[in-house]
Amino acid sequence: MLVADAHVDVLMKLAEGRVAFLEDSPDLRANYHSLREGGVATQVFALYVDPSLDSYTQLAVVLRQIDAFYQQIAVLADVRAVRSREDLRVARQQGQMVAILSLEGGGCLRGSVEILRILYRLGVRGVGLTWNDANELADGCGELRGAGLTRAGRDVLREMQHLSMWIDLAHLHDAGVRDVLRLTDGPVMASHANARAVHPHRRNLTDDVIREIIRRDGWMGLTFQPSFVGRDPVSIDDVFRHLDHVLDLGGHRHVGFGSDFDGTSADIPGLAASRDYRAFAERLCDRYGQDLAQDFLFGNFEAFLMRQLPSTSPL
Repeated sequence: MLVADAHVDVLMKLAEGRVAFLEDSPDLRANYHSLREGGVATQVFALYVDPSLDSYTQLAVVLRQIDAFYQQIAVLADVRAVRSREDLRVARQQGQMVAILSLEGGGCLRGSVEILRILYRLGVRGVGLTWNDANELADGCGELRGAGLTRAGRDVLREMQHLSMWIDLAHLHDAGVRDVLRLTDGPVMASHANARAVHPHRRNLTDDVIREIIRRDGWMGLTFQPSFVGRDPVSIDDVFRHLDHVLDLGGHRHVGFGSDFDGTSADIPGLAASRDYRAFAERLCDRYGQDLAQDFLFGNFEAFLMRQLPSTSPL
């Protein structure tokens, strides 16, 4: 079955020179071979930088990661860097794996819509305004102050909508999530988050937010970070508990997966690398049937991309 994964932290490791994308190494859980073995047809590659670094350094690291994306991933003949719906259609026609860039934490933007526009022209199509900490745009979920979006954050949000970039709620403080939902009326998404009603972690989403994602025709990706899934020991069945809860809220067409491979602090047995999607797909089919399983694994995110991506790429 085809798979779409909305979040891996591969680029962080590639830019550091720890491992190469074509190297089938356990140090890179979502390397080329693992993705292919897992049937991954769409992969979103996150640009993550340690938010404790100053904003100039963060921007430099993000640019190095973008360079690694184009030098090691997008250069491959059976991979296409997708920036638009037209790119997506061509990739499907040619049987290429779709590769998309997203920004995890907007500290590198320094509150600047100009830098956002430059990153957009380099292929970035989604933005999470924060990681866990506060920055010039908003407070993250780990910031005790618990504020929402700043004036600069609102400017960036407005420009993201103008550019048809997706708004990623992952890592944002609840107050910031409320601001995003108040200031926008279009689709929103969460690339890697679970249901707080199932497991009360600050990184998970409340039922009200999940319902709003569904109402707006957005999308959420359940993640395999064990601490977001449940109490130890965590199993695949615990992931299914989150999926079942989202389905109970009406999310049959708005849920999928954002594994967080290469960014997790521990592994769920049977969900440690992209190649594990193949066996995971069989379990999904057994539990939900083939049609729904394919929607969860691939179809729902594909439909979201066709709604959210710009029709054509900028010059």
